[in-house]
Amino acid sequence: MNRANIGKMILATLILVAALKFMEFFDTTYISTEKMKEIQQLVDESSVGKIQVNWKDVTAIASVEYTLDTVTTEELVKTTSLFMEKIGDRYRLKEMAEVTEALAYDEKQIKEVKTFRKYLNEGGIFSKMESGGSVQRSFISNLKGEAIENYKIYGILPSITIAQAILESGWGKSELSRKYNNLFGIKSYNWDGESAHIRTSEFHDEHVQADFRVYETVSDSLRDHSVFLTENPRYERHGLFAAKTYMEQAAALQEAGYSTKENEAGEKIYSELLMELIRQYQLQLIDSEAHLEYG
Repeated sequence: MNRANIGKMILATLILVAALKFMEFFDTTYISTEKMKEIQQLVDESSVGKIQVNWKDVTAIASVEYTLDTVTTEELVKTTSLFMEKIGDRYRLKEMAEVTEALAYDEKQIKEVKTFRKYLNEGGIFSKMESGGSVQRSFISNLKGEAIENYKIYGILPSITIAQAILESGWGKSELSRKYNNLFGIKSYNWDGESAHIRTSEFHDEHVQADFRVYETVSDSLRDHSVFLTENPRYERHGLFAAKTYMEQAAALQEAGYSTKENEAGEKIYSELLMELIRQYQLQLIDSEAHLEYG
Protein backbone atom coordinates (compact mmCIF):
# COMPACT_ATOMS: atom_id res chain seq x y z
CA MET A 1 0.00 0.00 0.00
CA ASN A 2 1.46 3.35 -0.98
CA ARG A 3 1.84 6.36 1.27
CA ALA A 4 -1.11 8.23 -0.25
CA ASN A 5 -3.50 5.36 0.50
CA ILE A 6 -2.16 5.00 4.03
CA GLY A 7 -2.67 8.73 4.60
CA LYS A 8 -6.26 8.49 3.35
CA MET A 9 -6.96 5.55 5.66
CA ILE A 10 -5.57 7.41 8.67
CA LEU A 11 -7.61 10.51 7.83
CA ALA A 12 -10.78 8.44 7.37
CA THR A 13 -10.17 6.72 10.72
CA LEU A 14 -9.71 10.04 12.49
CA ILE A 15 -12.89 11.42 10.95
CA LEU A 16 -14.80 8.28 11.98
CA VAL A 17 -13.54 8.49 15.56
CA ALA A 18 -14.47 12.18 15.77
CA ALA A 19 -17.91 11.47 14.32
CA LEU A 20 -18.52 8.66 16.81
CA LYS A 21 -17.52 10.89 19.72
CA PHE A 22 -19.80 13.64 18.40
CA MET A 23 -22.70 11.21 18.06
CA GLU A 24 -22.03 9.71 21.47
CA PHE A 25 -22.16 13.15 23.08
CA PHE A 26 -25.36 14.24 21.42
CA ASP A 27 -27.00 10.84 21.87
CA THR A 28 -26.60 11.23 25.62
CA THR A 29 -27.26 14.99 26.00
CA TYR A 30 -29.59 16.14 23.26
CA ILE A 31 -33.07 17.11 24.37
CA SER A 32 -35.95 18.54 22.41
CA THR A 33 -36.61 22.23 21.97
CA GLU A 34 -39.87 21.78 23.86
CA LYS A 35 -38.06 20.27 26.85
CA MET A 36 -35.47 23.03 26.76
CA LYS A 37 -38.17 25.70 26.84
CA GLU A 38 -39.89 23.83 29.66
CA ILE A 39 -36.68 23.88 31.70
CA GLN A 40 -36.15 27.56 30.98
CA GLN A 41 -39.67 28.41 32.10
CA LEU A 42 -39.37 26.37 35.28
CA VAL A 43 -36.03 27.93 36.25
CA ASP A 44 -37.41 31.42 35.63
CA GLU A 45 -40.48 30.68 37.75
CA SER A 46 -38.31 29.19 40.51
CA SER A 47 -36.30 32.43 40.53
CA VAL A 48 -39.32 34.63 41.28
CA GLY A 49 -39.05 36.45 44.60
CA LYS A 50 -35.39 35.47 44.93
CA ILE A 51 -32.83 36.11 42.18
CA GLN A 52 -32.64 35.35 38.45
CA VAL A 53 -30.82 32.05 37.98
CA ASN A 54 -29.23 31.20 34.63
CA TRP A 55 -31.25 28.30 33.19
CA LYS A 56 -28.30 27.17 31.09
CA ASP A 57 -26.20 26.67 34.21
CA VAL A 58 -29.02 24.72 35.84
CA THR A 59 -29.43 22.53 32.74
CA ALA A 60 -25.69 21.83 32.58
CA ILE A 61 -25.69 20.59 36.19
CA ALA A 62 -28.91 18.65 35.64
CA SER A 63 -27.33 16.93 32.62
CA VAL A 64 -24.81 15.35 35.00
CA GLU A 65 -27.19 14.67 37.87
CA TYR A 66 -30.20 13.38 35.91
CA THR A 67 -31.47 12.21 32.53
CA LEU A 68 -32.70 15.44 30.97
CA ASP A 69 -35.54 13.97 28.96
CA THR A 70 -37.11 12.61 32.14
CA VAL A 71 -35.90 15.14 34.71
CA THR A 72 -38.73 16.07 37.07
CA THR A 73 -39.97 19.45 38.23
CA GLU A 74 -38.82 18.67 41.76
CA GLU A 75 -35.31 17.81 40.53
CA LEU A 76 -35.06 21.01 38.49
CA VAL A 77 -36.27 23.17 41.37
CA LYS A 78 -33.69 21.48 43.60
CA THR A 79 -30.93 22.13 41.05
CA THR A 80 -32.00 25.76 40.65
CA SER A 81 -31.77 26.26 44.42
CA LEU A 82 -28.11 25.20 44.31
CA PHE A 83 -27.33 28.52 42.62
CA MET A 84 -28.96 30.63 45.34
CA GLU A 85 -27.56 31.65 48.70
CA LYS A 86 -29.82 33.50 51.10
CA ILE A 87 -28.09 36.26 53.03
CA GLY A 88 -30.44 37.97 55.46
CA ASP A 89 -33.50 39.03 53.47
CA ARG A 90 -31.85 38.81 50.05
CA TYR A 91 -30.33 36.21 47.75
CA ARG A 92 -26.91 35.97 46.16
CA LEU A 93 -26.35 34.21 42.85
CA LYS A 94 -23.60 31.59 43.00
CA GLU A 95 -20.95 31.03 40.36
CA MET A 96 -20.88 27.69 38.55
CA ALA A 97 -17.54 26.85 40.21
CA GLU A 98 -19.12 27.23 43.66
CA VAL A 99 -21.87 24.79 42.75
CA THR A 100 -19.58 22.14 41.27
CA GLU A 101 -17.34 22.44 44.32
CA ALA A 102 -20.30 22.05 46.69
CA LEU A 103 -21.33 18.94 44.74
CA ALA A 104 -17.75 17.60 45.02
CA TYR A 105 -17.51 17.08 41.26
CA ASP A 106 -14.38 15.41 39.95
CA GLU A 107 -12.51 16.53 36.84
CA LYS A 108 -14.59 14.31 34.57
CA GLN A 109 -17.88 15.72 35.85
CA ILE A 110 -16.61 19.30 35.62
CA LYS A 111 -15.59 18.64 32.02
CA GLU A 112 -19.06 17.25 31.28
CA VAL A 113 -20.66 20.39 32.70
CA LYS A 114 -18.39 22.65 30.62
CA THR A 115 -19.01 20.62 27.48
CA PHE A 116 -22.75 20.75 27.88
CA ARG A 117 -22.65 24.47 28.71
CA LYS A 118 -20.73 25.03 25.49
CA TYR A 119 -23.31 22.98 23.63
CA LEU A 120 -26.07 25.24 24.96
CA ASN A 121 -24.18 28.34 23.86
CA GLU A 122 -23.22 27.10 20.42
CA GLY A 123 -25.60 24.25 19.62
CA GLY A 124 -27.87 25.06 16.76
CA ILE A 125 -31.44 25.90 17.66
CA PHE A 126 -30.74 26.67 21.30
CA SER A 127 -28.27 29.42 20.44
CA LYS A 128 -30.71 30.73 17.82
CA MET A 129 -33.32 31.17 20.55
CA GLU A 130 -31.33 34.13 21.82
CA SER A 131 -29.58 35.40 18.70
CA GLY A 132 -32.21 36.56 16.24
CA GLY A 133 -30.96 38.34 13.13
CA SER A 134 -28.04 40.74 12.84
CA VAL A 135 -30.29 43.77 13.45
CA GLN A 136 -31.63 42.25 16.66
CA ARG A 137 -28.19 41.14 17.86
CA SER A 138 -26.72 44.59 17.23
CA PHE A 139 -29.61 46.36 18.94
CA ILE A 140 -29.34 44.21 22.07
CA SER A 141 -25.54 44.40 22.12
CA ASN A 142 -25.57 48.19 21.80
CA LEU A 143 -27.87 48.56 24.81
CA LYS A 144 -26.53 45.78 27.02
CA GLY A 145 -23.62 47.58 28.72
CA GLU A 146 -25.55 50.69 29.68
CA ALA A 147 -28.59 48.65 30.70
CA ILE A 148 -26.38 46.76 33.17
CA GLU A 149 -24.82 50.00 34.47
CA ASN A 150 -28.27 51.53 34.95
CA TYR A 151 -29.36 48.42 36.85
CA LYS A 152 -26.48 48.94 39.25
CA ILE A 153 -27.61 52.52 39.93
CA TYR A 154 -31.39 52.39 39.66
CA GLY A 155 -32.43 48.75 40.05
CA ILE A 156 -34.23 48.30 36.71
CA LEU A 157 -33.28 44.86 35.41
CA PRO A 158 -31.33 44.93 32.10
CA SER A 159 -33.79 42.51 30.52
CA ILE A 160 -36.66 44.89 31.25
CA THR A 161 -34.80 47.93 29.96
CA ILE A 162 -33.86 46.20 26.71
CA ALA A 163 -37.26 44.56 26.20
CA GLN A 164 -39.03 47.88 26.72
CA ALA A 165 -36.69 49.55 24.24
CA ILE A 166 -37.41 46.81 21.69
CA LEU A 167 -41.15 47.01 22.18
CA GLU A 168 -41.50 50.78 22.35
CA SER A 169 -39.13 51.61 19.49
CA GLY A 170 -39.70 48.65 17.17
CA TRP A 171 -36.02 47.66 17.38
CA GLY A 172 -35.00 51.31 17.02
CA LYS A 173 -36.94 51.80 13.78
CA SER A 174 -39.73 54.06 15.04
CA GLU A 175 -39.77 57.72 14.05
CA LEU A 176 -39.49 58.70 17.70
CA SER A 177 -36.32 56.65 18.21
CA ARG A 178 -34.70 57.37 14.83
CA LYS A 179 -35.22 61.14 14.85
CA TYR A 180 -35.34 61.94 18.53
CA ASN A 181 -33.45 59.10 20.30
CA ASN A 182 -36.52 58.35 22.44
CA LEU A 183 -36.49 54.56 22.76
CA PHE A 184 -39.18 54.26 25.43
CA GLY A 185 -42.03 56.45 24.24
CA ILE A 186 -41.74 58.73 27.28
CA LYS A 187 -44.01 61.75 26.94
CA SER A 188 -43.10 65.33 27.80
CA TYR A 189 -45.02 65.60 31.06
CA ASN A 190 -42.78 67.23 33.73
CA TRP A 191 -40.07 67.78 31.11
CA ASP A 192 -38.04 70.96 30.60
CA GLY A 193 -36.21 69.78 27.50
CA GLU A 194 -37.12 69.75 23.82
CA SER A 195 -40.28 67.93 22.73
CA ALA A 196 -41.61 66.39 19.51
CA HIS A 197 -45.27 66.19 18.51
CA ILE A 198 -45.86 62.65 17.23
CA ARG A 199 -48.87 60.50 16.31
CA THR A 200 -48.98 57.38 18.49
CA SER A 201 -51.25 54.45 19.28
CA GLU A 202 -53.24 54.06 22.50
CA PHE A 203 -55.14 51.02 23.76
CA HIS A 204 -56.00 48.50 21.01
CA ASP A 205 -56.64 50.56 17.90
CA GLU A 206 -56.87 54.21 18.96
CA HIS A 207 -54.35 56.78 17.67
CA VAL A 208 -53.63 60.18 19.22
CA GLN A 209 -51.18 63.06 18.82
CA ALA A 210 -48.89 63.60 21.79
CA ASP A 211 -45.70 65.39 22.84
CA PHE A 212 -42.64 63.23 23.55
CA ARG A 213 -39.25 63.89 25.06
CA VAL A 214 -36.32 64.51 22.70
CA TYR A 215 -32.80 63.33 23.61
CA GLU A 216 -29.42 64.17 22.18
CA THR A 217 -28.24 60.56 22.40
CA VAL A 218 -29.57 57.05 22.98
CA SER A 219 -27.56 56.99 26.22
CA ASP A 220 -29.56 59.98 27.43
CA SER A 221 -32.76 58.09 26.65
CA LEU A 222 -31.61 55.01 28.58
CA ARG A 223 -30.62 57.04 31.60
CA ASP A 224 -33.79 59.13 31.60
CA HIS A 225 -35.89 55.97 31.37
CA SER A 226 -34.42 54.77 34.67
CA VAL A 227 -34.77 58.21 36.26
CA PHE A 228 -38.36 58.48 35.03
CA LEU A 229 -39.30 55.18 36.69
CA THR A 230 -37.38 55.99 39.88
CA GLU A 231 -38.86 59.45 40.37
CA ASN A 232 -42.46 58.47 39.63
CA PRO A 233 -43.92 57.17 42.93
CA ARG A 234 -46.51 54.93 41.28
CA TYR A 235 -43.84 52.50 40.10
CA GLU A 236 -42.42 52.02 43.58
CA ARG A 237 -45.98 51.77 44.91
CA HIS A 238 -46.69 48.90 42.52
CA GLY A 239 -43.54 47.02 43.58
CA LEU A 240 -41.23 47.67 40.63
CA PHE A 241 -38.11 48.12 42.76
CA ALA A 242 -38.98 45.39 45.25
CA ALA A 243 -39.29 42.91 42.36
CA LYS A 244 -36.42 40.45 41.97
CA THR A 245 -37.00 39.07 38.47
CA TYR A 246 -38.15 40.18 35.04
CA MET A 247 -41.51 38.44 35.51
CA GLU A 248 -42.24 40.56 38.57
CA GLN A 249 -40.95 43.81 37.12
CA ALA A 250 -42.96 43.30 33.91
CA ALA A 251 -46.12 42.81 35.96
CA ALA A 252 -45.35 45.90 38.07
CA LEU A 253 -44.90 48.08 34.98
CA GLN A 254 -48.26 46.98 33.63
CA GLU A 255 -50.05 47.52 36.94
CA ALA A 256 -48.46 50.96 37.31
CA GLY A 257 -49.83 51.92 33.90
CA TYR A 258 -46.61 52.33 31.91
CA SER A 259 -48.46 51.27 28.76
CA THR A 260 -52.08 51.12 27.66
CA LYS A 261 -51.53 48.22 25.24
CA GLU A 262 -54.53 45.91 25.07
CA ASN A 263 -55.66 42.98 22.93
CA GLU A 264 -58.92 42.85 21.00
CA ALA A 265 -60.75 41.70 24.12
CA GLY A 266 -59.60 44.81 26.00
CA GLU A 267 -57.20 42.85 28.22
CA LYS A 268 -53.90 44.41 29.25
CA ILE A 269 -51.01 42.65 27.51
CA TYR A 270 -47.94 44.81 28.18
CA SER A 271 -46.31 42.49 30.71
CA GLU A 272 -46.97 39.49 28.47
CA LEU A 273 -45.34 41.22 25.49
CA LEU A 274 -42.27 42.09 27.55
CA MET A 275 -41.89 38.56 28.90
CA GLU A 276 -42.25 37.02 25.45
CA LEU A 277 -39.42 39.21 24.14
CA ILE A 278 -37.21 38.43 27.14
CA ARG A 279 -37.67 34.68 26.73
CA GLN A 280 -37.32 34.72 22.95
CA TYR A 281 -34.01 36.60 23.05
CA GLN A 282 -32.86 35.16 26.38
CA LEU A 283 -32.48 38.59 27.94
CA GLN A 284 -32.89 37.16 31.44
CA LEU A 285 -29.38 35.73 31.05
CA ILE A 286 -28.14 39.33 31.07
CA ASP A 287 -29.88 39.75 34.44
CA SER A 288 -27.95 36.76 35.80
CA GLU A 289 -24.74 38.25 34.42
CA ALA A 290 -25.50 41.54 36.18
CA HIS A 291 -26.25 39.73 39.46
CA LEU A 292 -22.88 37.98 39.33
CA GLU A 293 -21.10 41.24 38.55
CA TYR A 294 -22.81 43.50 41.06
CA GLY A 295 -24.49 41.15 43.52
